[in-house]
Amino acid sequence: MELKQLLAEAKVKLEAKKTARAAAVAGAKPQAKGQMPTQVKSMLTKFGAKSLNDLMHINTADSKFAYMGSEQLDNIKSLKEDVDVAVICAKLFNVKVEDTQYFEDELSHRLKSFGIGAGDNGFEWIPTMVSSSYLEEYNLDRKVSGLFTEIKMPSNPYKFPVMSNGAIARRVGQGASINKQVFKTDNTITFDAEKLASRFELPEELTEDSAPDIVRVLRNELISGQEKALEIAILEGDTAGTMHVLSQLPDVAAGTTVAAIASETPETVFDGIRKRILGTAGAIDCGGVRLDETLLSKMRKSMGKMGVDPKQLAYISGVKVYNDFSQLNDVKTVDVYGQFATVLSGELAKYEGTPIVVSEYLREDTSANGKNLLAADALGSLVLVNRKRWFLGLRRAIQVKVEANKTEFDVLDMVSFSRRAFQAVLKVDGSNFASEPAASIGYNLLIS
Repeated sequence: MELKQLLAEAKVKLEAKKTARAAAVAGAKPQAKGQMPTQVKSMLTKFGAKSLNDLMHINTADSKFAYMGSEQLDNIKSLKEDVDVAVICAKLFNVKVEDTQYFEDELSHRLKSFGIGAGDNGFEWIPTMVSSSYLEEYNLDRKVSGLFTEIKMPSNPYKFPVMSNGAIARRVGQGASINKQVFKTDNTITFDAEKLASRFELPEELTEDSAPDIVRVLRNELISGQEKALEIAILEGDTAGTMHVLSQLPDVAAGTTVAAIASETPETVFDGIRKRILGTAGAIDCGGVRLDETLLSKMRKSMGKMGVDPKQLAYISGVKVYNDFSQLNDVKTVDVYGQFATVLSGELAKYEGTPIVVSEYLREDTSANGKNLLAADALGSLVLVNRKRWFLGLRRAIQVKVEANKTEFDVLDMVSFSRRAFQAVLKVDGSNFASEPAASIGYNLLIS
């Protein structure tokens, strides 16, 4: 037997003795080889996961984990990010996960902090898949999409029943019978999920040293890009492609029209808020002046009973309109009330108790009719929505993976994709606004 092998075996035995001695001092039984550590079992129990692979798909941003300390949640998110990077690097270099430089330098140490060792030294776990809960955990702000109720779509298309009346208790005498109430769900809305995708070609000169940092950056860009596309579609979507002339995509040539790239621009994914409200009684022409309290009152009044409860409402503004908004006396910023109040993702302030969310994708290059017609258009808009009457459909959550380039040999791409839908009880043409005043838009606002 070679001296090198003897030394290795002796080292393993020494480590086992040290572990047994430490456990004895602590009054605990030593962990058997291959047995799941108590620390890991406890962690899985807290998150309701049956295995570490299941844990990789747990969304730590879910409200049911809100009671946990931020340190616990951050540890799991960091573990998931390291696992993702290691799995993607293994795919890039066509090796096993445990054979990557990143596993040796980073992930193995992260796993040890959870009591997960390698092979003969204890419980072993080698990840094989990436996480499926990217957006909620890693994206800084789901500003607009986070305002609305998310509906899981078991099929595509999916019909979702909407209750058209609510429960109001009846007066009943002692011992008397009461007529049953019928909850009407004869009104349905149909979700048709559309696919959103993004692709980055990975540099050929990637090495095991440089790959992790580039993978991490591209991964975050792909995640962020999914949310940006969804935000554009929610606010400015128009499947006909006739509402706006110019696309908001940043990587197309200046002056590129929506019509020219209708098959790929997010403006044509589904019909958004502006499309449904312009032309209804909820569209308030602001007359080319700056935002003021009178215009805000008109917008809220146009929504009738759906504009009453400030907790159900949200203002969505562009950057320049927000600058004027913030000058009003009744606007309170997050730094004033945020310590003790419930704050929505992306919320910067409140006006009369209603959150204000700023989106760079609510157009501030529109004409006097609220649409983008010319490159010189420079008027803004403000949206007020009842968040309970608009819905996001989720058919497939965001996935990020590495795959072979479709056209070039021996080239790999990093790809993200998801399938989403957006709907409201308010019809696309706004024809039922009288009974469903679910939003208002103030357009023709001076912002220069």
